[in-house]
Amino acid sequence: MEKASTSSGDFVHEESILNNSIKNDITNAFLYCKSLLEESELLVKNPPSEMSHSSIVMGEEFYNSIVTMLDERKIIEDEELITKDEDDEKNEYTECIGVPEDDDNFVAQEFAPEPRDYIPLSYKERAVAIADAHPKWSLKCLQNHGASRLKHKQNLYRWKEDVKRGGTYFDRWKTIDSDTYERFLEARSSMEQVTTRTLQQWAMNAAFQFLSDEFHFIASKSWVERFKKKHGIRQRKITKFISHKEVVSIEEVMESAEKFRLQTKALMSGFDRDYIINTDQSGCQYQSTYNRSLAEKGAKTIFVKKKNISLTTHSYTAQYALTASGKVLPFVFVCLREPSGAFGPQIKKQINQLSKIYNNIIITCTKSGKLTKQQYEKFLKTCLLPYVQENKFLLIIDSWVGQTDTTVYDDIFLNENGEATCTVKIIPPKCTPICQPCDVYFFRQIKIFIKKIQNAPELLADKRELTSREDIMKIHSLILHQLNSPKFTAMIQYAWFASKLIDEREIFMNVNQLCFSIKNLKTKCNCNNNSFIKCAVCDKTLCFKCFYDDYHPNECLFTNDSDGDMESE
Repeated sequence: MEKASTSSGDFVHEESILNNSIKNDITNAFLYCKSLLEESELLVKNPPSEMSHSSIVMGEEFYNSIVTMLDERKIIEDEELITKDEDDEKNEYTECIGVPEDDDNFVAQEFAPEPRDYIPLSYKERAVAIADAHPKWSLKCLQNHGASRLKHKQNLYRWKEDVKRGGTYFDRWKTIDSDTYERFLEARSSMEQVTTRTLQQWAMNAAFQFLSDEFHFIASKSWVERFKKKHGIRQRKITKFISHKEVVSIEEVMESAEKFRLQTKALMSGFDRDYIINTDQSGCQYQSTYNRSLAEKGAKTIFVKKKNISLTTHSYTAQYALTASGKVLPFVFVCLREPSGAFGPQIKKQINQLSKIYNNIIITCTKSGKLTKQQYEKFLKTCLLPYVQENKFLLIIDSWVGQTDTTVYDDIFLNENGEATCTVKIIPPKCTPICQPCDVYFFRQIKIFIKKIQNAPELLADKRELTSREDIMKIHSLILHQLNSPKFTAMIQYAWFASKLIDEREIFMNVNQLCFSIKNLKTKCNCNNNSFIKCAVCDKTLCFKCFYDDYHPNECLFTNDSDGDMESE
């Protein structure tokens, strides 16, 4: 009988990595499998003398499946997993979804289909926002204006409670799952290493805002294995390690985060919320892109053309600051990447002229595009000091070494008597994804704004890219102008709520829902061009030219939302 055609080199390689114990297991597994096939009458006693082509293909598939199974087994056994130190591990499904173990009616639904009558939390938020804006509207009027699934007005009270506590159990699990998967995709697109421990920590970060006496979540071994299976995540051999970072256990991170939260909340009680400030740097690409594109079914390779590919990897730094009262400070500090580390005479002249137009941007540069300690001190003097003046304030920052020297703050922030006015609270290492409002939610909205502007359909038609110094200044100037709208106050406060630094939250609409809703596309701009954005300040629907090219803040006048048109996609 002919042997199934396989690569002899591959066979020798695979055989060389197997020890005798595994070989014995394979042999016994084959014998047991043969007995099962015989019981099911799937084998014949006298096989044909010649092997058919289909038999060869099936044999190769059997072989490849076994080799793949052995590789995955080897990697999983070597991988460091986080497990619970418990004697009784029954009902692990209840840990994953946060339902009390004594609930006899509970049925595990981590990866079950959505209930037939399931209403997403985002839909409830939108319906409640519409109803709050128009308390006198009838049920039919609410249904006609975006709340068609609202069957009784009494349901609004229940929906509002669902929103305040972060949704139902299914909503909370879904949020944890989607946030974890989103961070996984982002990390892999940047070629960062992701392990099972990483997934578990991301899941705990996402769950942190929901943890309470009634909702318990543990990113256990069973949860993470089911998560990987759902999203098709598998172990793969690493070709090369670029660097090694210290791994901190989830228990240590969560303990440090909880300690920081309790200490900071005690400090915050002694300050006005307008003067409780969190600031951080955000790395931004000169050409921000989406990592996915629509293409024909079956396409194996997807290419996207860019004028300057290096701009999709080179980055600059934008430093924002936000208050616990829901405000963004009036200036954004932008540090560009310049090869010489300084602006030339002609460029400096251009920058000075642009700064008069985009007067809410403070611009500087370094060789790397990242802030140094000296640049950070400039940020304190030009962006933070004009806001706080001589008022006492609490500044919450991360543990980056360039900003942890407390003597710098004592030299800059003084009252007329020479007394220091700044109290600094430093977030422990590894805790910024959990405890820092900028990282937890706010910077995500900034990145959405940048991607929407730099990938506008109008730019594709004109074969145009927004990557110049002026474009960077204009983009952040427009973003700051939009975020200063009172309509984003609750959204900014939510970043503090999600960090568990404040205990209450309001219903809000985020950047996508308010500025880039699909409904906005149904309305033309005043110049009769297709709409691009709805201004959060004046409520006008604008095309890309009127918003970006004509720099809308020059014409923008604040108006109340008189028509209450708050629908989103």
